[in-house]
Amino acid sequence: MNKVNIFFRRVYDIVAAMLMFIVATCSFSACSDNDDTPSVPPPYAESRTVMVYMVAENSLNWSALSDVREMLVGMNNDSLYAGDKLVIYLDDLDLPRIYVVDKTTKKDALSNLKDVLSNLDPVMTYEEDVNSSSVNQLKSFIDYAKTNYPADSYGLVMWSHATGWLPSTYSGDRTSDAPSRRKSFGVDNGRNVDDNNVNIGHQMNIDDMAVALEGEDFDFMFFDACLMQNIEVAYELRHITKYLIASPAEIPSPGANYETLVKAMFRKDDYVNKMLEAYYREYFEGPVRNVYGAVISSVNTSALDDFAAYMRPIVHAHQSEMLALNTSSLQNYLWYGRWTTDYPDFLDMQGIMLEVLSEEEYANWKVEADKVFTCMHTSKWYSDYPNKRLDIDDAQCCGVSMFIPFEKYASTSFNTDYYTTSWAKAVWPMLE
Repeated sequence: MNKVNIFFRRVYDIVAAMLMFIVATCSFSACSDNDDTPSVPPPYAESRTVMVYMVAENSLNWSALSDVREMLVGMNNDSLYAGDKLVIYLDDLDLPRIYVVDKTTKKDALSNLKDVLSNLDPVMTYEEDVNSSSVNQLKSFIDYAKTNYPADSYGLVMWSHATGWLPSTYSGDRTSDAPSRRKSFGVDNGRNVDDNNVNIGHQMNIDDMAVALEGEDFDFMFFDACLMQNIEVAYELRHITKYLIASPAEIPSPGANYETLVKAMFRKDDYVNKMLEAYYREYFEGPVRNVYGAVISSVNTSALDDFAAYMRPIVHAHQSEMLALNTSSLQNYLWYGRWTTDYPDFLDMQGIMLEVLSEEEYANWKVEADKVFTCMHTSKWYSDYPNKRLDIDDAQCCGVSMFIPFEKYASTSFNTDYYTTSWAKAVWPMLE
């Protein structure tokens, strides 16, 4: 080999080594990306459309625009993908309308809450008022959003008043003499007014919701509404969404902080844990931490059929102990008799199991429950009924409540209504 060839061979070797070093360096950098410093996402990546269904033709009309403002701020974020869309259905004291927000939406008017939507034109304004607590209206909105803003995945936020699995007691929805304060999801007073009867109106039953949304497959459903994280609601909606995120307790007045929650809702991998953390942190370290408190949890709905099969023999074996429970010693999110008789007890499922199961049985139950439930909570939570913060017993808190058909409800329709739920049919034996 002559000197010229040797020279060029050495140059070739040096260049090849340099190229290998550059490739190795880039590979190492890619592997060491830190999640805390996300890069700007590519313009054509996996997209998600999140639908927000705000039923605010009730006493919550005052807070609807505040939450929309937070959503606008949250959507103006470089970590979102170009295809991500927030489609907001808003029915307050004006005609219902739909807004669409993405990462490019301007937020010029956000300094003045009164004009929060002045620079954001609705993509649709209804010509007349509609009943937003109708499952047909909910389904119509979802179909509209998916048709006009298709994406690789979908999420749904349900925003309003609520009382879990309890059915509507509005005279226009069912024949009943039950108190009008007891309601299911949403209140639409149908009059666009804010007066003493502002919360009397149509409500949406959860079993009707499940039927209307049959065939949907949301990545998540998030209820920004009181008392919605109970096993009865989760089981009813198990075929509609992969995860149900909600609180078993009353939602504090500030609700979710959408400035941080929106970013979490558009995560494509660990969005559930990020949503829980975003909600929790507002009450753990935010400005309202000494005023309120919160319990927030998620349910992995794909595991609920197996969990129901696991729970059925437990409930059958320990039915008598459950019916004899002293609720004063249990983690309870809405005390029947002490705070109100309009609603039953909302007892945390973990506290019930801790009370009735043996130590070994409970340890096994906890293993199974941890496959289904994830919970985050502050040390205290706030209830509007005693109007104060109350302690949370961590040992009794999985963040999911469970109804027990106590004899003390005999003068109400609670037990009769409960036996119509899918969960009761799957797990609880009918009483004689």
